[in-house]
Amino acid sequence: MKRESWLAAAPESAPMARAMVREAADEHGLDGESAWDLMLATSEAVANAILHGSACGDPERGVLLIIEVDEDAISIEVCDCGSFDAQLRPASPDETHGRGIPIIAALADHFELLPEPSQTRVRFGKRLRVAAA
Repeated sequence: MKRESWLAAAPESAPMARAMVREAADEHGLDGESAWDLMLATSEAVANAILHGSACGDPERGVLLIIEVDEDAISIEVCDCGSFDAQLRPASPDETHGRGIPIIAALADHFELLPEPSQTRVRFGKRLRVAAA
């Protein structure tokens, strides 16, 4: 299953993205804590795309959210048309920004940051737990 949704480059897109991820997690039996982690990671990724990215020609097409589910995992990809400085620097204790990417990486079972000249993609996800037979 794969779902793609364009979201506006606006704060109200974060709760919309969380709701879409929660729905996919519920449909595919992701446990509550893992679903919450995936929703929080999605909020961080969407917020980063809104704050630091660029819309893809149209403000209503500011952030592309892709939710993909296979037999092993739920994967999320958040894309924007901005460029990203791939040198991550740790945030100092006094800074109010700079913790989103480390939070996503800590919450996810798999994580990739894919900066390209005209696009930034963040991919992350959670493994689906298969019940013992």
